[in-house]
Amino acid sequence: MVAVTWREYLERHKGYRGIIAVIAVALVLFQLYTGLFGSLEALKQRAIHLGFGLALVFLVFPTARNKDDKKQPGWLDLIFVLASVAAIGYILWCYDWVNTERFSLISPLTAPEKILGVAFILVVLEATRRMAGNAMVIVALVFLAYPFVSPYLPGLLRSVPMSWMELLDFQYLGTSGVFGTPVGVSATDIALYIIFGAILVRSGGTELINNLAAALTGNSRGGPAKVAVVASSLMGTISGSGTANVATVGVVTIPMMKKAGYPSVSAGAIEAVASTGGQIMPPVMGAAAFVMSAFTGIPYITICRYAIFPAILYYAGLFAAVHLQAVRYNIRGIKSEITLKETLRNYGHMLIPIFALIITLFVGFTPRLAAGVAVVIAVICSQLRVTTRLGFWGILEAFEDGAKGLLIVIVATATAGIIVGVIDLTSLGQRLGAGFVYLAGGQLVPALVLGMLLAILLGMGMPTTPAYIIQASTVIPALIHMGLPVHVAHMFAFYFCCLSLITPPVAITAYAASAIAGADMWKTGWVAFRLGLAAYIVPFMFVFGQSLLLVGTAGEIMITVVTALVGVCFLAVAGEGYLWRSLSPLERVIALVTALLLIAPSVATTIPGVILGGALLSWNYYRRRENKESLIVS
Repeated sequence: MVAVTWREYLERHKGYRGIIAVIAVALVLFQLYTGLFGSLEALKQRAIHLGFGLALVFLVFPTARNKDDKKQPGWLDLIFVLASVAAIGYILWCYDWVNTERFSLISPLTAPEKILGVAFILVVLEATRRMAGNAMVIVALVFLAYPFVSPYLPGLLRSVPMSWMELLDFQYLGTSGVFGTPVGVSATDIALYIIFGAILVRSGGTELINNLAAALTGNSRGGPAKVAVVASSLMGTISGSGTANVATVGVVTIPMMKKAGYPSVSAGAIEAVASTGGQIMPPVMGAAAFVMSAFTGIPYITICRYAIFPAILYYAGLFAAVHLQAVRYNIRGIKSEITLKETLRNYGHMLIPIFALIITLFVGFTPRLAAGVAVVIAVICSQLRVTTRLGFWGILEAFEDGAKGLLIVIVATATAGIIVGVIDLTSLGQRLGAGFVYLAGGQLVPALVLGMLLAILLGMGMPTTPAYIIQASTVIPALIHMGLPVHVAHMFAFYFCCLSLITPPVAITAYAASAIAGADMWKTGWVAFRLGLAAYIVPFMFVFGQSLLLVGTAGEIMITVVTALVGVCFLAVAGEGYLWRSLSPLERVIALVTALLLIAPSVATTIPGVILGGALLSWNYYRRRENKESLIVS
């Protein structure tokens, strides 16, 4: 890592890029200041956060092209920027009137408020289109149209008539629509974690994690794949984004796996599954975990405790699968180019901010203060050695990376706020919840299956966070009404929203990995689905036994931990069809049944699971020895 000089920095930030840098650094400093010294009033904090984000979206992702066919901001982008500034500026300039003096849905909108409100919603939708694609915009437009067509719809979808000014009032002027809880969480907690990850990556975090993983697992059988699993799980604790993990870790691990002998499809699928697990891996997890804390009132550190063992099961199952593949195809390890000692000497001090984040969370700091402290410590630690030293200008570039990384979260949560605002304003969530219970026949298992399918379906069309937010407004209350504890219902929906990233037909993370691997994206998606099978089963299991979430007596938790870990290994055996030798279809079915019995947190299922698993192991070990002896005789 070579520190950036002021000449290099100015050369990279000529013209409009300099404006982008100023706005990006201002956004980061705002987030850091409010994280360390306390947030502003809710509407003000959210408005400033969203205002910076919208301006950056139209400058960083412009539509115009210059004569060299390079994108740069044009007049249309500048109009969107000015509209963002005007809409946010009005709220801040007339803050007392908007926040305290007027009455929501009672005080009539002024002419400027009507114009700015319409412009603001259009700006948010256009920013979302540029960052997240058309699918989420279409969903938002359907919800915006709903209040006007709902009086003419039948049954549960019918609602009272509503004027467009009431909708505009609710969405723009207050903390119930666009500026609702989703943007609030982005403006306080999520932002600093993304900034923290950007600083670590810029100061050698990727090299640290890849080298650590290579030193720990590279020499073992199937080492390159195990490096991918370990590196992506560690990187996931920082970034909390599946696709970002593929982009940072996958460009190193996927070619490494292919060189060692893994097929392109397997290499891409392994990295996709390993990267997706970052969203459920504490201490950072995905952005939706912070939204869950805000919706449920459950402390974020408690959510991390619930998530830790399912995340371990996720990676244990994947690790077992890649090991079985390595044994089956005789894939050897690799010799690490750098030793563990050298890695720790050059980059080990960058573990300090990660440990600081974990410790501050565990001692009771709020997530935003813990992240703010971790950012400061990361900046200081990055200057301790030449290999990680950023210098002043490098720190500014890291801040810019963090601000750009924030944009997808900012626009996604803003659009999710539009959707949730309509649901709240029309009471649609209550009616959909009642319809959901009716479709499930009042039975929990069908309701869980419907909830899983809806979570995956929503996650295919939009980022994880808004997909989860829609679930939290519709399906999750119905699950709670059917008897699920609050944290179990939310964790269930959260997991399946995350898993949509590796679920065909729209497995975004798997397709990103397939592009790097040069593999067929459809096949990569299905292999990723198979490798991540444990993650689809565990949520159903913790619904019926919370010891998987580390809730219960010490004895229950210990038994569950041991049997579930063994169970996901049998699940890998069933998926790969190999245990010392290739398995018959019947043996794979037995392995699958064994896995389900052992993962289920119940003594009643554990005993038959142990018997069945023991019999399968004994039979295959005997057949293995028999095959060896026959080979020797022949």
